[in-house]
Amino acid sequence: MELAVHATPAAGAARRLGVYADAYRSRLAGALATDYPALKCVLGDPGFERMVREFVARNPSRHANLRWYGGTLAGFLAKSPHWSRRPLLHELARFEWALGIAFDAADAPAVSAEEVARVDPADWPGLRLQLHPSVQLLRLGRNAPEIWHAAIEGREPPAAARRSRQVAWLVWRRGHEPFYRKVPSDEAWALGAISRGREFASLVDGLRRFAGTSQAAQSSAQLLRNWLSEGLICAIK
Repeated sequence: MELAVHATPAAGAARRLGVYADAYRSRLAGALATDYPALKCVLGDPGFERMVREFVARNPSRHANLRWYGGTLAGFLAKSPHWSRRPLLHELARFEWALGIAFDAADAPAVSAEEVARVDPADWPGLRLQLHPSVQLLRLGRNAPEIWHAAIEGREPPAAARRSRQVAWLVWRRGHEPFYRKVPSDEAWALGAISRGREFASLVDGLRRFAGTSQAAQSSAQLLRNWLSEGLICAIK
């Protein structure tokens, strides 16, 4: 469909088209500022405006709802010849987007400890746990969560720092509030196994390499207790 812009007595067609284009970019910039407040804080207003101009020029909106427009920003920052020189930026964008996704994710009732207690012990080996729709697992090599936290609280963010190895971060929503925390390697593996549909017996077996054969069952039970208390499990099948 072609869009025709006609002149009026008050303004020519070129001027009217320019007003439309400016308003379009302004709306996209506003959506990005809403989704990435910490990134804007780190870049400062001039840097954020430059980044927005480049991103908008290369990524026209293809969504009827502007809420989803910024979903490819982290990938843009990681691949851009200019912005990729600061790896913190794309990790911070990934983290902020994950928090937003957790907030907007579908709702699902959390499984209670009482429901779990009613499961027949003979059924446990073949059971599969289902994670809440908001659950996401990120692996970050820099201190993006700490920088986000400081920026959101209005404090001066710490300097960007690279870790000796990537850290797993769990992001999810409980009630109406997103949460996040660091995840040790055994739990990160277990959460990944759950998301791939592994049965509970396979989960226990896999945890042997972290906790040892004698402690694997106890380790899996403790992880399950933690997940239930945090509202991470929405079904046991």
